[in-house]
Amino acid sequence: MKYFKLIILLFIFTASCCKDDNTKTQTDSNGVYTALPYHWKTSLHKNGVVSNSYIKFPIYYNNNILVPTTNGGNNREVSLINTETGEYIWSWDDRYQPETEDVRIAYSVQYNNLLTYQNGKRSYCINLDNGTTQWKYWRDSSFFVQLSGLNSNYFTLGESISQYQEYEERVVFKGDINTGELEEFIVPDFSLEYIIGNRIGDITRILPYKKNGTQYLVITWQELTSNTYWLFQTYLGLYNYDTNQWVYEKKVMNQPNVNGTVKSPPVIYNDKIYANIGHQLFCHNLDTGDQIWVRDFPQDFMFSGFIIAEDKIIANNEDTFTYGLDHENGTILWKTETSGTSGRMSYLNGIVYFVGGSSGKLHALDVN
Repeated sequence: MKYFKLIILLFIFTASCCKDDNTKTQTDSNGVYTALPYHWKTSLHKNGVVSNSYIKFPIYYNNNILVPTTNGGNNREVSLINTETGEYIWSWDDRYQPETEDVRIAYSVQYNNLLTYQNGKRSYCINLDNGTTQWKYWRDSSFFVQLSGLNSNYFTLGESISQYQEYEERVVFKGDINTGELEEFIVPDFSLEYIIGNRIGDITRILPYKKNGTQYLVITWQELTSNTYWLFQTYLGLYNYDTNQWVYEKKVMNQPNVNGTVKSPPVIYNDKIYANIGHQLFCHNLDTGDQIWVRDFPQDFMFSGFIIAEDKIIANNEDTFTYGLDHENGTILWKTETSGTSGRMSYLNGIVYFVGGSSGKLHALDVN
């Protein structure tokens, strides 16, 4: 139900507040819906339209949704909106740099009533019950926007302060969502065989994973494999969070190439990890790290990514086609011409939805 609400919300927010709507249901000659009446509409801008902020993935709390709003001038906010009525529940605006800083939530972690996100050196945590600031920090150095969480801990990426301080790399830091305290946590075994400038490699993704009561972190990371600056090789690691030990650290995922980095967020499904690296989709066994299959494509999946629904991988490629693949062996079951660059996908009741960046239309595809 939450994905249906998200889709409706993306298309019903307009510039005025009104309960009556004269829009009628309309279809084109192919029977495709081109207009639907909305349940309600409400303004995202309380005091005139100004530059807005950004939330990359939907954020829900108590069945209500967090959206970027403004209140005139440089008052960029995020507001919790009642999904039944469209009314504002609360708004938050506690930025360190109100004149220039957007509320830009690319990734976030929720734990109970708390939500944290990262923006360069600035870390924020919002109390979702009332829209107050739980804590905020101006860090000594910048941290990556990609966050993940496990219990009351969250994970981010930043430059090591204990090793390789003379090089450029990203390692895992662990934070306490209740206090905002941050500590260096995982540093992969960079070979240091190839160094260009001061760059050696990076951890790119951290995914919590639980099996048979044991908590793990699935980690993808990369390092240079030659004296060519962007020739990366990506590795898969499994870290036992309960014992603080690697199960395995360096399973090869791809052959080195200039696109050899993880593009869209990986997906864990049935004890396997699925990842997009460059122009390829990969499937690996999480118990062993061994590769099960790999499939090549004309372009990458960086913008729209892929999801898994009804045992199928639905992947939206930059070549203007959406593909349906068998998750067990990577066989292409179908492909449909859509729109190329698009927004992220959502699934509900046998249908995958996404917004086409080139067409500006809402697409709905039957996964079968």
